Amino acid sequence: MTDKVEEGLTAEEYKRAIDVQDACSLAGVVHDFSRVMTRVWVEARKEYGRGTDWVNTHPIAVMYSSKIASLTGSNDMSQFARAYKICRDKAGV
Repeated sequence: MTDKVEEGLTAEEYKRAIDVQDACSLAGVVHDFSRVMTRVWVEARKEYGRGTDWVNTHPIAVMYSSKIASLTGSNDMSQFARAYKICRDKAGV
């Protein structure tokens, strides 16, 4: 696998989106998600002429974001509301 940003997605990126479902490290998932989203954008522009909505709903984006939600417990709206309040309070807004 090459890390050239100008190249689109490979079968390996799709496999990693599946493999990440067994991950337990939020930091590792987020770092890999960032890397692969750069490649999703390349594919969106070069191959399909698509934009943000296409990228945000790309199957790889869905897989990674689902795992992030699972690891952070953010599927629980009460936990999200609590975290949101803490962040607002600490940010002074």
